[in-house]
Amino acid sequence: MTANLATRKMLTCFTFLPNLAPELTSVGYAMADYRVYLVGNDGNFCDVVPLVCADDAEAIEHAQRLAVGHDVELWQLDRKVAVFENKDKNTMK
Repeated sequence: MTANLATRKMLTCFTFLPNLAPELTSVGYAMADYRVYLVGNDGNFCDVVPLVCADDAEAIEHAQRLAVGHDVELWQLDRKVAVFENKDKNTMK
């Protein structure tokens, strides 16, 4: 199991804070940390993609794009934000 973890590739995806008006940055506009967990065929998490997004809507948009070949779960800390089914499941039927 340890060798498998060492050889797998880590997916990463980050979004960056756009240029904001000075009045927004002065009030401490903050980005939130999210995690997209890729779910394997056995129902267990097989990989994780860290996201830094402005809000849930942006994180959901990124997570939906990753639901190809496997189901995904989007989390912010201990809060499950959304679950997306494998987009390939519909095309395989």
